[in-house]
Amino acid sequence: MEKERTTPNGDDHLIAPQTHPHQPQKKQPPISDRRIAFFLIIVVASALTFGALLIWREAWLQSSLGKPPLASFIAFGIAVLALLIGQRYCADTTITDFIPEDLMVPALSLSDVIRKFLGQPWRGLALTTALGLTIYVLWLLPDMSPEVSYAGVFLAWGLAIALYMLAFVPEQLRARLTSPIQWTTNCWMIWTLACTTLLAFGLRTWNIDTVPFTVSGDEAAQGLETLRVLNDELRNPFATGWFAVPTMSFFFNSLSLRLLGTDIVGLRLPWALIGTATLLVTFLLVKQLTDWRLGLITSVLLTTYHYHIHFSRLGSNTIADPLLMALALLFLYRALTYGKLIYWVFVGVVCGLTLYSYIGARLVLVVILIILGYRLIRDPRGLWARHRYGLIIGLGGVLVVGAPMIQYALRFPELFNERVTEVGILQSGWLSREVEIRGQSVSEILLDQFLRSALAFNYYPDRKAWYDLQQPLLDPFFGALFILGLGYSTIRALGPNADQRLFPFVAWWWGGTILGGMLTESQPSSQRLLSLTLPVCFFIALGVWRLACMVRFALPRILPNMILVAAVVIFSIVSVNMYFHDYTPRRIHGGPYAEIATELAPILNELAPTHTMYFFGAPKMYSDFIVFSYLAPGVNWVDITEPLVESPIHDLIPNDSAAVFIFLPHRIGELQSVREAFPGGELHEIIRPYDGNVIVTLYII
Repeated sequence: MEKERTTPNGDDHLIAPQTHPHQPQKKQPPISDRRIAFFLIIVVASALTFGALLIWREAWLQSSLGKPPLASFIAFGIAVLALLIGQRYCADTTITDFIPEDLMVPALSLSDVIRKFLGQPWRGLALTTALGLTIYVLWLLPDMSPEVSYAGVFLAWGLAIALYMLAFVPEQLRARLTSPIQWTTNCWMIWTLACTTLLAFGLRTWNIDTVPFTVSGDEAAQGLETLRVLNDELRNPFATGWFAVPTMSFFFNSLSLRLLGTDIVGLRLPWALIGTATLLVTFLLVKQLTDWRLGLITSVLLTTYHYHIHFSRLGSNTIADPLLMALALLFLYRALTYGKLIYWVFVGVVCGLTLYSYIGARLVLVVILIILGYRLIRDPRGLWARHRYGLIIGLGGVLVVGAPMIQYALRFPELFNERVTEVGILQSGWLSREVEIRGQSVSEILLDQFLRSALAFNYYPDRKAWYDLQQPLLDPFFGALFILGLGYSTIRALGPNADQRLFPFVAWWWGGTILGGMLTESQPSSQRLLSLTLPVCFFIALGVWRLACMVRFALPRILPNMILVAAVVIFSIVSVNMYFHDYTPRRIHGGPYAEIATELAPILNELAPTHTMYFFGAPKMYSDFIVFSYLAPGVNWVDITEPLVESPIHDLIPNDSAAVFIFLPHRIGELQSVREAFPGGELHEIIRPYDGNVIVTLYII
């Protein structure tokens, strides 16, 4: 039924690409070609350095940020052009050149499918039961009230997914699971990947309760929703909750809170594991499309990339976006390459799961459709002829997994799309308002939106407290390498003799930049561009890889691997040092009021059984601040909203009551009145370690 082209040993996961039989043998290059290649290397290096220095001067050294320097991007364009010309003289000999026949798997006929199901009736039973359970779930959900248990419906939904996958499981699965892995041949790769995974886990879990120090309002809000699951107040996993986030993610997070407790570690740890898993899938995806060595480089870069590290350490489901996209693309290209129906099932399952994650995960469906459209344009007859049943089965997977949320979206479109309506520049009316405020045309504002999104990694700083790095998401020099790889990949993927292996990363980056960036307000916003971390690291890796290939061609005596290792080591050291040494101590994440609440929480929890808290924070901060609600839920609060006057000050506290007066800096002038009215108390100042400023003062009686 399903034919798969594999390596002679049947292990298509771990063996590096072999030379294609249609490829001609490479001849020793003439001296003149080497000189041309050497000249092109000089051009690329000079142009990148010039452009990076301009970016550094404008975006890093100037006190005010102006428009991006055009000269720097002209220089980057010259570097990309030189790299493309160099491709003609020094094609990569370690990564097999793309040949369209690689994706031309034998067509699957309807008779093959029918024969398989008739020969093994349990497959038909599994498929029929899966579809029946899906219909049953859809029939039950509309009439269920929020107060009833959804456990039965959830189990039916999960069983439907399992049976749908079982119906298309390959016959040789058991043989493949028990076949020996070529540990000797791939030992170096396996150990390197294992060490990378351990490093990724360490960078994402070390001191996760204090790095970042602040629990942001968004983390606390998602934590409170998760507590509602534990308290049996939120029972429906097929709906949306806080900020239109699907409630399924709160049910997922509730597992760790139930096991580890309702503290910061329990809130953040599962997302750190999701971030770590992304590194493994990154390796498999890049290896599937190119080569295992390029896959390792990309995964190491992502492992140490401060942007990905930061969001992996937060109690928020946004970090699942790159994982879901990478999984969908991995299964899609395995389906296109090998034609196995189970891979199409996995594509559908992952796409369906995106409906239960952060809204940014919906980009997965868009990118998959763009890639299929791209393949349809490149091979209009072949795609449908070879993969029509796979496409139908993949669509079935989307429907089985996503059916409850699709039904919810149809029943409550306003709730399902609430967040899109709020942040979309078209849906919210933001674009029309900006036209009036700025006095600019729609095209001018859209161009500004595009530049702010596209140059978030090179020029514009983050605008949101999610990260608020106060600088671009890449340093100037690796930002230049990123643009080199992006420009090279875009032209190679869309130009004549297109390298189709690069297109998924191109579609991913441009799609995310436009849909998650340009068409949403307040750009650049790091939480909406998080999915792009993986293609960004791939483009950096590819840019360095292509330069190393040119060096190997022009200067055979120089070891090109040293260039790759040096680039990875420098990137990793700079990135990790920036996050843990430079960024983390400043406590920027979450904003100053979330920092104050995080500092106060353990003190409040200790004193809450015996003391009442009198909070002098208005009008800037009140006791109902959401971080207080999550970290210190049992506190008895009194907000002092008006400035104190001498006469009623004793009326604040009942006789012989213990109290804590909490003063923010803008209300500290009232402390003296309290001390005079209640002498003998204990004064406690909380000082920010980074700058020595007092951020909150407590007077305890």
